[in-house]
Amino acid sequence: MKQVRFIPVDTCGLQLREPQEGQEQSREIQGRPIVFGVRSNNLTPWSSTRVVYEILEPGCISRELLQKSDVILNLNHNSSVTNVLGRYRNTEKDTLKLELRGDGIDCRCDLPNTNNANDTLELIKRGDINGMSFAFEDDWEDTENGVSYERTNDVEDGKEVWLRHVKKITGLYDVSIVTHPAYEQTTVGTREANEAIDKAIEEQLKRENPPAGGEGTDGNGGTEGGEGGNGGEQREDGGAPAGGEGGNGGETPEEREAREQEEREEQERKDKEEREKKEREAVSVMRMRQKRLALYTDNEDF
Repeated sequence: MKQVRFIPVDTCGLQLREPQEGQEQSREIQGRPIVFGVRSNNLTPWSSTRVVYEILEPGCISRELLQKSDVILNLNHNSSVTNVLGRYRNTEKDTLKLELRGDGIDCRCDLPNTNNANDTLELIKRGDINGMSFAFEDDWEDTENGVSYERTNDVEDGKEVWLRHVKKITGLYDVSIVTHPAYEQTTVGTREANEAIDKAIEEQLKRENPPAGGEGTDGNGGTEGGEGGNGGEQREDGGAPAGGEGGNGGETPEEREAREQEEREEQERKDKEEREKKEREAVSVMRMRQKRLALYTDNEDF
């Protein structure tokens, strides 16, 4: 599944290079749109139970993968003709240069003489660009060598903190100069990808904490009294067994499963409400910024 990650400008170092000797001004930009070994933004901002940060592990992008990739530099992940700024295909004619280093991937691009490229240069010089991002695909099904999840001892705003370790990226699609990173969190593709992260964590928790078969369950399906069992010692008066120490009051496995399912559905409902609230807030901010930008562009002095 295609995913998108944002890198703030103070981390990616997006800037316009100084003019070379004999140049009046430079049109070459440089930055680091992919950074290894640092935490990303929270990938599940709508969750009421956990915070998930991602770390791209050094070595997650192989030189072989980079050499066979076709990567476009564009604006806001829009690859229409007017938004393309450069392209990498590992040829001498590449207008986008990508260099794999130990701590990430650096990029350089001499921007074309197009309206959008000229506007982008001006916005970079003014400091109006928030950062860069990149689109990729990882080997999330391989929980050992592809992607793994780690629950930390940290707590943020009452939520447990998890780390998503990406050990193998299988596809690189584009790198992008970004004006509205908050908007990326509201796109359908990004939301679906990040919801899949929540589901993957739930699956890992199930593997780590499988439902107990229940000590005291005999081979014939009956229950023995004792610690952890559903039953207790047989009463002398012939009545029903009393609950033993650690018992659950006679709850059957089917009843327990139904109760846990209800609890999961209730939590999912709360998470959905929180997610939709944050999405509405993000869209509201985006629209306000777009209105301001429209006012600027309508001004002849801009």
